[in-house]
Amino acid sequence: MQNLKSHLTSFICCLLFLFFSSIGFSQDQYRDGKIDRPGFSLYYKIVGTKGPFVIILGGGPGSAVDYMQPVADSLSKYYQCVLLEQRGTGRSVLKKYDSTTIHMNLYVEDLEALRKNIKAKKIILVGNSWGSLLALLYGIKYPLHTAAILSLGSSPISSEYAEIFNDNFRLRLLPEEKAIRNQWKEKLKDSAIFIQANYERDKIGMPAYYYSREIGLKAAMSLKPADFNYYVPFAFDRAHPYFDIRPNLHKIISPVLLIQGRQDLAGEGNIIETSRLISRSKLKFIEKCGHLPWEEKPAETWQIIYSFLDQYKYFH
Repeated sequence: MQNLKSHLTSFICCLLFLFFSSIGFSQDQYRDGKIDRPGFSLYYKIVGTKGPFVIILGGGPGSAVDYMQPVADSLSKYYQCVLLEQRGTGRSVLKKYDSTTIHMNLYVEDLEALRKNIKAKKIILVGNSWGSLLALLYGIKYPLHTAAILSLGSSPISSEYAEIFNDNFRLRLLPEEKAIRNQWKEKLKDSAIFIQANYERDKIGMPAYYYSREIGLKAAMSLKPADFNYYVPFAFDRAHPYFDIRPNLHKIISPVLLIQGRQDLAGEGNIIETSRLISRSKLKFIEKCGHLPWEEKPAETWQIIYSFLDQYKYFH
């Protein structure tokens, strides 16, 4: 099914290019946590010792959250930042990957279990790509427990926008990159090299997610197969061959900050409609910037973030 393949590509690509590791905290600076969930254990790490809880949500779905460590680094000066190892990533290993274990509703309930586990009345959610979509889904389901949502590089909010994301990705690839990706595509059905084939395709395509090709190429060089669980997005796409969260975005009552690189593959229409449908949203574009604004334009990104947070003193 063409739609399924397109949606799958969009979600896999949303954050595969993000998985180069940044220098961050040593393990002894983390407080580890674990929650018993049906069939598996959900792990997380907390950095920061004061302030409200901020939940850091990586993309994919299927990405290790480590690439968002710089975000936790900055925010931990004022908040307790929870780096969530979403189901199927990091130590949160699943026994199987299908619609019974990988589903939007299950991810949302994992977040609610986390909120209860850390004993927070409300949580601030900071997400990138799929992580931003997950934050919105939580805000829809649990508006009274959502203090604020910060989207740093958006995810498609419907299948139609996922198609646009995928189109933009293909247009960014150089001819030689398309050729190499197609060679590896032929090998995806071979279970013996399933991970390697996906990894090689994503490594080649990573620069497309950045405005700066130089930064994108550096990210590609740092990408490791272990940075992503490739079984997660395949199960996710089978569970959600079609999705559209637009009819429910009005249920979000918390303040929402939407930071979007002008050259983000998700497209301007996607983020503009998101902002229009959320009553308390603020949309900020960053010029000459792709899908990781805190990486390509850190000064502008953090100025926008702290300006937003300073408006709501009860966060501190």
